[in-house]
Amino acid sequence: MGDSDRYIYFAPRFHVNFYHSYRGDTPDEKGFGKDIRIIRGILDDLDCLSADGIVVHCAWDFDNVFSLGEMIPQYAPDIISRIQKRVSDGIDEIHHMSWNNGLLSVHTTEEARQSIRWTLTNEDRSGNCDLFENCAPIVRPQECMITPSHPPLYLEAGIEVLSVYYSAIPFNGIGSFMPRLSVAERYNPLRWVNMEGEHQMRLLPAINQGDLVEWGLSARRMLKSIRKGQSEGDLIVLLDMDADDTFWAGMVPSGLKSLVPSFAGLERLIRSIADLPYVRFIRPNDYLKTHDDVGTVTFGQDLADGAFDGFASWAEKHDNHLLWEKINEARTHWERAKGRVLGALALDEEEGDDFDRWTASLSSEVRSLAQEALTTRLRVLSTTHFGLSAPVMNTHRLEAAYTLVDRAIELAQLLDEAVAELYEERAHSPEAIDWSGPSLSLTEGEDGTLTLHRDDHQITIKTPWVEYASQIRKSEQGQPISLGDENSIQWQRQASLDEITQTVIIDCKVSYPETQHRRYNKNKAQHLLRTWDGRWQQLAPCEVLVFETERDTVLSVWKADFGGVVSSYRLEYWQWGKNQTLPSINNHVTPSWIAVSDGKKGVLIAQNRTLLHGWAFCPLRQVIKGERQQLLMNPLGTYWGEQYHYPNATTGWGRIAAQLTAEHLYSSAPSWTGREVHFSLMVGPYEGDSPPSSLQALAEHFSQSGRVH
Repeated sequence: MGDSDRYIYFAPRFHVNFYHSYRGDTPDEKGFGKDIRIIRGILDDLDCLSADGIVVHCAWDFDNVFSLGEMIPQYAPDIISRIQKRVSDGIDEIHHMSWNNGLLSVHTTEEARQSIRWTLTNEDRSGNCDLFENCAPIVRPQECMITPSHPPLYLEAGIEVLSVYYSAIPFNGIGSFMPRLSVAERYNPLRWVNMEGEHQMRLLPAINQGDLVEWGLSARRMLKSIRKGQSEGDLIVLLDMDADDTFWAGMVPSGLKSLVPSFAGLERLIRSIADLPYVRFIRPNDYLKTHDDVGTVTFGQDLADGAFDGFASWAEKHDNHLLWEKINEARTHWERAKGRVLGALALDEEEGDDFDRWTASLSSEVRSLAQEALTTRLRVLSTTHFGLSAPVMNTHRLEAAYTLVDRAIELAQLLDEAVAELYEERAHSPEAIDWSGPSLSLTEGEDGTLTLHRDDHQITIKTPWVEYASQIRKSEQGQPISLGDENSIQWQRQASLDEITQTVIIDCKVSYPETQHRRYNKNKAQHLLRTWDGRWQQLAPCEVLVFETERDTVLSVWKADFGGVVSSYRLEYWQWGKNQTLPSINNHVTPSWIAVSDGKKGVLIAQNRTLLHGWAFCPLRQVIKGERQQLLMNPLGTYWGEQYHYPNATTGWGRIAAQLTAEHLYSSAPSWTGREVHFSLMVGPYEGDSPPSSLQALAEHFSQSGRVH
């Protein structure tokens, strides 16, 4: 195949979501008016290009309930009609995102399945297939979020391809979780298989505007470089970014537009590359139809594109935990109501994961109530209610979230009462839990440090520490932690060894003082309608050193997602890049527990959901020095430090630019000031790699009840 037979196909993709954590719900620049202005500009640019014979094929993805269902029809219906025309004319295509702008990783199987269905079509006629003629079987999940239980649900709905970032900057999906991909792999469809080989999908990597910065702020320079590495076959460059990003409108001063066309708006970017003889424009799905997968990749991380390429931005703020507790309250009423129906109709749990199936026998009135309860809870589960805003949430957005979640609780209670009039509560017969871990002893040092001894494995539970005002501050001899002024952190901890199960139960109470608000960004504070103390950087109320071992020992993280799928990923980042120390790792949703193993022995930590708890409650830290490594777990805490380096980086300029400009790259620690927290944990050592099913059952029992027997 000669050079003239090989092309680089270029496709912009616009991620549309009018419901923001940084801005409000008004049709002006303080709200979604910015989205309207920039999207109209994008469409104008595309029309101008078409008038000159440059037809650019694009992809669009939307949330359905907030944007397509409410805001755009009311305030900018022309946007829908213009995109509809481009789609019906065969120019553009629609990719799926999520019906509710959802925090997809924490959806139960039932919630995820119904959200996917409503993304395609729904009663409000705001589904992608309701509005557009050409919906590609491609999902660009909100914030790149996906967990191992999702692929079967997408495939069931006819969605065959996952598309997330493979980027060189700290706004990423999979860029740091595998060895560097070749040019052909990075710009072509792949096959993704999870670590256990049980779930797989086609995978189409995407880049963002930060990757253009890597090439001297030049798409043309980037494509020329890619061309040099294009040994055979075609490539597709999928440039994906939020449709409200100033990048599409132009970010450089007027005098520099001719020098930096890639950042002078969409029209100038396209014109700067359109004359390259090997560049073509294509709808991504048309490319997928004619090009096979060029390789297979494996990763087991639960994905998100926040700080540290994980859940730090959405899971570690104190407000996240309070909102999550209310969501769980709504779910508890829901599950009780559903359990009555399943028991009465002799339906199994799998049928209970299908909303349409288990509600089919209900009266239209009760089924309507069930649907309202579900839709309200799914609205609460929007990512906007949890972050990306950092280090704190917008005050008005939180108020809206609490109003919604209180309504979700009320509706779930009403549903339970309505179903109770029809069916008796199903009797549950919990399975007997027969777990006794390896022999364990517990000692406490004078400073309050706890040590768990298990044969040759020592597990250290440290006294609380924080990073405040650029200093690590620890408890001395079990005393309150002084912050260097009149403020101090009060803490109490009780630990006991359960002789039957050979697990340790730890009860923790911590009182973080409200310190004077300093070192905060005043412009951001105006948008968030609140201030904070930026001197808080890290919190570790009960840090656990679980492994101190050789550098080349590959540790595995085990977790169970909200669909009940148990999976793992390996902490081997150091093998293919500069990430010798990872300050924070949070790629694991944790309904109940998380475990870490070296293949021969492991440690499981479970959270008590009757007290403070979180849906990704335990960030990790991997420290490599010389030929040794440490693995630390930080339940109900938050780490901070240097963002990841990526094996596909070229100059490193994109990473620097992202760290200087990204609004989400801030610690969640300031959100905990003035808060009193109470949580408890179960720590259980075990033999082998994956935690035994009996230990998992014990962890689930403890998580639900706060007891081990």
